[in-house]
Amino acid sequence: MNFELGTLNLPRLAWTRSAFLALLILAALFPRAAFAWGDRAHAIITEEAVRRLPEPLQDLLGGVGTLARLKEASIAPDRRREELKKDDRAAYETEHVKHFFDIDAITDEPPPFAHFPRDRAAAEKQFGAAAFQKSGTAPWAAEEALKALTEALSRGETEEIFRAAGDLAHFVADIHMPFHVTKNFNGQLTGNWGVHEAVDVGLVNRYADFYAAAVSDGRTEVPFLEDVEGGLFQWIAHAYARVPPILEAETAARRATGYSPGIEPAKEGSPQGADRARLKKEKEVDLDDLAREPVKAYYAAFKHELEARGSPDALAMRDAADHVAQLLYTAWVSAGKPSSLAPAAPAPAAREGMPIWFIALAAAIFIMIFLPRRRRTS
Repeated sequence: MNFELGTLNLPRLAWTRSAFLALLILAALFPRAAFAWGDRAHAIITEEAVRRLPEPLQDLLGGVGTLARLKEASIAPDRRREELKKDDRAAYETEHVKHFFDIDAITDEPPPFAHFPRDRAAAEKQFGAAAFQKSGTAPWAAEEALKALTEALSRGETEEIFRAAGDLAHFVADIHMPFHVTKNFNGQLTGNWGVHEAVDVGLVNRYADFYAAAVSDGRTEVPFLEDVEGGLFQWIAHAYARVPPILEAETAARRATGYSPGIEPAKEGSPQGADRARLKKEKEVDLDDLAREPVKAYYAAFKHELEARGSPDALAMRDAADHVAQLLYTAWVSAGKPSSLAPAAPAPAAREGMPIWFIALAAAIFIMIFLPRRRRTS
């Protein structure tokens, strides 16, 4: 398979050197937006991850209330990021890059990126820290969450367990989303504008039952991961390999229906000002509008084209669930396999014995008061 986005075998992409350079300039002018798996997709992935766990960990995390709280925690990083965007721009920038890893924007090495440094310090030394401030830090964010979860489990810190487990589930799922690991994160380099949210929101909203069933396929025994960093980068390569077939499927659906899930950057002859804002709002509504044509036909065609290519989007979600399960299990084992998400109950304090003098005094008083006195005889 040819992984280079500029040479994808898409029938409509008759690239010229000048056209491709123009799109690269557009990509620079329009930085990465805050895309992610949608809430429903994250919830599906997290629930399936728990279902894959062995006992007693599955029982520990799979109770109705516990699972609901964990699913909510797996969505929280997106909400936290959006709150920071409003209140603390510097903190937002740090948080934002945890959600993706555009590896082909950092290196020219082809997949499986075998020579890319797994260690963050080594990667920053080779490519410069600024590269990751722009192109993402997702694998290392997942590692940090794993460490935090292990420590929280070992101490029985309930609130921190859910926060760290939610972060772990979220960031691991994000690196399995194909458009979180490429500079072509919204199809903007290949004319597939809007493909990112079409995959992780539009399709999942319409076919949630299909994806929930697909991710439950192929359950296997969950292993303890000895090489966490290596595993994360292997999965990045898997996700990256799924970009081309998804773009091909989206191109076919777009051609068949005449509908585009996104809008191109403003240019002469395209909607401007209020008209452009209205069109953008319509595209956002279309993600959830299950009945309007030609939106309905587009998503039906997109799903059909994806299935014809082996459903790479569903496989990405399934692998994400499996990987999250492996890391939850690894954290639990590393923490000593705790049987509770709460702190261990303290041992009851030993009661001190009564002083001997107190016992003697009590005995004397008892004798004086309660034993009958001997009567004097004449």
